Amino acid sequence: MALQMLTNVSIAFIYRDAAFKSETTSQTHLGESLEVLEDKGDWLRVRQEDDYEGWVARFFVVDKPASWDTHNFYHHGELVSWVFQSPDTQSNTLRDITLLSRLPLLDQQGGWVQLLLPDGVQGWVQKSPRPLVDSVDVERLIQTAFGFQGIQYYWGGRSPKGFDCSGFVQTVYGLNGLRLPRDAYMQADVGTRVDDDFSNWEVGDLIFFSERSVKITHVAISLGGGDFIHASGFVKMNSVNPNHPDLYLEKYGIIFTRTMRVI
Repeated sequence: MALQMLTNVSIAFIYRDAAFKSETTSQTHLGESLEVLEDKGDWLRVRQEDDYEGWVARFFVVDKPASWDTHNFYHHGELVSWVFQSPDTQSNTLRDITLLSRLPLLDQQGGWVQLLLPDGVQGWVQKSPRPLVDSVDVERLIQTAFGFQGIQYYWGGRSPKGFDCSGFVQTVYGLNGLRLPRDAYMQADVGTRVDDDFSNWEVGDLIFFSERSVKITHVAISLGGGDFIHASGFVKMNSVNPNHPDLYLEKYGIIFTRTMRVI
């Protein structure tokens, strides 16, 4: 069986190569399991739970205990919170925890839950569980997307600390029961192609753009009528519909490539 590690910080970056000067390509969340594919001492090439591969610095991860998957897990629902030493906001903070983190549940006390951290430390979080869903409801999906509005763009980001375009899309759909691949060009092969006329785009379709080459470089979530929400500078709305002047940007009509229906 391949060696398994756990991410031991709220968010750790995944790099293209085994160096901090390398390009960041993704992020891994606190408690996420990572399969080790290659060991270079201070760096590990890993496969994430979404099957994405890259390099992570060893000091951000710890060995995965054999008993880890036997626990009942708490799925955190707030964007960013603190893990405290005791169920008291005046106690010491141990580390932060973000949405999508999944940790073993040890105990509950009032509005608090006690969690086991990957390195064996125990801590308390103000209770705010994330509902688990296994089917996509379009209204809920769009509510999720708007819940991230204003979060900054960060290349390689897929967390409330920063999103790139495909990380935003992957996170929104993943929270709503649909697993998508990590990168925009991968997501562009999922689902059924829709007519290019934006009047045919439905809420929840994925809209793809090519900014510098024939390769897909950007993705957005359709809101209908040519409007969309995406991560560009920050999570915000824009449109390819010139009749919506508050949102319209001409460049998106120029670089538009295709629309795919994934739900």
